[in-house]
Amino acid sequence: MVKALTVSQAKPKLGRLLDQAGAGQEVYLRRKERLYRVELVTEIEPIPHRPFGYFNTVGKDPLDSLINAAPASFTPLP
Repeated sequence: MVKALTVSQAKPKLGRLLDQAGAGQEVYLRRKERLYRVELVTEIEPIPHRPFGYFNTVGKDPLDSLINAAPASFTPLP
């Protein structure tokens, strides 16, 4: 059986529990019948900005040449 703290037991120790989870130790919390695991989540890198026309698909559709022919100063509307 996994040793889990209740939420009320974890509240005064939350900072230390997060440090333990960040160090790779398993931390479990129990609330009613449910069991939760606390773990470190690494941030994902944001999707890089792609300039207009980056995914040039000229030749597959006749309208593609018009879509990708926008001037360099073109800024799409939000």
